[in-house]
Amino acid sequence: MNGEGAPRWWLLWSLGGITVVHLVANGGWTPETTIGLPIGLAVTLVLVFVRRLPWWLTGELPARRRGLILAGLGGLALLDAVIVAALFAHPPHGADVVNAGVVVAIFGGGTAFAASRLVPRRPSTRRASLRRRLWAATAAVWSAGAGLLALEAGAIVLTGGWLPWFIPIAGGVAVVALAVWRSDLAGPARCLATDRWTPVAAASFDVRPGEPVDGWAVLPDDVRIRFHLPVTPPDIAAELAGRRRLWLAGWPSEHLVAGLPDGDSYAVGTIGHAGRGGKNTVPAGSGRR
Repeated sequence: MNGEGAPRWWLLWSLGGITVVHLVANGGWTPETTIGLPIGLAVTLVLVFVRRLPWWLTGELPARRRGLILAGLGGLALLDAVIVAALFAHPPHGADVVNAGVVVAIFGGGTAFAASRLVPRRPSTRRASLRRRLWAATAAVWSAGAGLLALEAGAIVLTGGWLPWFIPIAGGVAVVALAVWRSDLAGPARCLATDRWTPVAAASFDVRPGEPVDGWAVLPDDVRIRFHLPVTPPDIAAELAGRRRLWLAGWPSEHLVAGLPDGDSYAVGTIGHAGRGGKNTVPAGSGRR
């Protein structure tokens, strides 16, 4: 989930993916593309950057509505299964092969992406766990890519029919989804691997170990930000509540990675908005490590 005020970049990437699928399916630029793409881009930019939109426009359901997400994803998965079963029962021919592949990519990819982003899950906060998951994600990406090539080669040799068209589209969606998962893990891992820690003044009205927290922080050069941590490990919570300070690994961009130089936990947060100076600046924390 995005922190409060963070741009919803995934909507822009989704528009790009839909555009690519449309161009491939239609053999290039069409009059419909000329009309629809600017309209779609304008609407998407509003959804990406405008804050406090209704949840039914952005898909960012509050916690009490997350049961609807699980029910919706179950329905989408069932629809995907029906589509794939229908294609195996009635294999497409000719130009319908590409159309069938596009349909599978849209529905299957949409379900996989929604599941990866919307299913409620408690973030892991152990650095050792992050390293293991990054290794697993890296192995999964390479294994999926190699398996896709092997399966495609086998399908071409054994069938020579529509299946070789179906495999790259469906398999490509899986590889991209795994690559996105690895990218989400690689960012925090790179920050922690630098072993460069910056203490910044920070404060929050309500800090509870193991719970989400929203607060304010002051980066170097007097840059003030709002931040959101989806889960706060006990050591980070104690530092924030007791010393009004966060230790940041690497350097924050859209996300920040918090922890302690001598600790074994971490938390990935999102940055809401930034500014400079002003009377609301949080008092500076003490000490450096």
